[in-house]
Amino acid sequence: MSQQHYYASGQYLRAKHKLAGDAFARWILDRIPAWENRKILDAGGGWGRFVWLLMDHYKVNAQDIVLTDVSEGMLKTALSVASEQMVESNVAVCDIQSLPFLSQQFDIVMANKVLYHLSDMSQGIGELARLLKPEGQLLATTNSDKITAMIIDLHYQALETLGIAFTPEAPSPFSMENGGALLKEHFRHVERYYYEDEDLIYDASEVRATYETIGRYRNLLVRDDISDQDKQALPHTVEGLAQAIIQRDGVLRSPTLMGAFVCTAPIYP
Repeated sequence: MSQQHYYASGQYLRAKHKLAGDAFARWILDRIPAWENRKILDAGGGWGRFVWLLMDHYKVNAQDIVLTDVSEGMLKTALSVASEQMVESNVAVCDIQSLPFLSQQFDIVMANKVLYHLSDMSQGIGELARLLKPEGQLLATTNSDKITAMIIDLHYQALETLGIAFTPEAPSPFSMENGGALLKEHFRHVERYYYEDEDLIYDASEVRATYETIGRYRNLLVRDDISDQDKQALPHTVEGLAQAIIQRDGVLRSPTLMGAFVCTAPIYP
């Protein structure tokens, strides 16, 4: 299913990140020991989740960061946040597979949970390597294929409950398990770090609130083959499934397994 509708604006992704909190994002940024006085590119950075953290907690000057995304709507949300925080933000609408910057221009490049969206990942990763200085670092994050997120499991269960047709998604083309090999085509050194956590949920309404922000649900709302009744019923069905687990087990466990690659020594064409 296309994610184009969901990523047309940063509204729901921003809400999703707000509900998730900053623990994972802070863990990611801590993989890099020093951020100050370095030129940074946040490629495919959406509404700027990591940009604001870098400025607020890592003492990075806004003028040292460039934020890009293929979605103009995402960057409009980013600029709105920048206006709220009274800072000037450097943004550019562009595709990671063809970035409009000079080679060896950045000290750090980030690609957070975005590479699996590319039609040609090797081309995109090669572009990120091209932009790094010889001593630069790429920070690339993604999910693990070893587990399925609780919210996605409940999403599929709700679709089955309502009789809505769906095709299960294939394994990610860029995961914690297969991403290293792709990165090693363009970097001599690739380090992999796993992030593991578990949320304990006692209120099923929290699950519903999160579900209403995810792309898998928001994109269903524009499908003509699903009735309005079923679209409205989906969040309630997810909440009901979550509540049944909480009533049975006393808690709903939501494990997390994702991580980051830190890549150095870029290989230039």
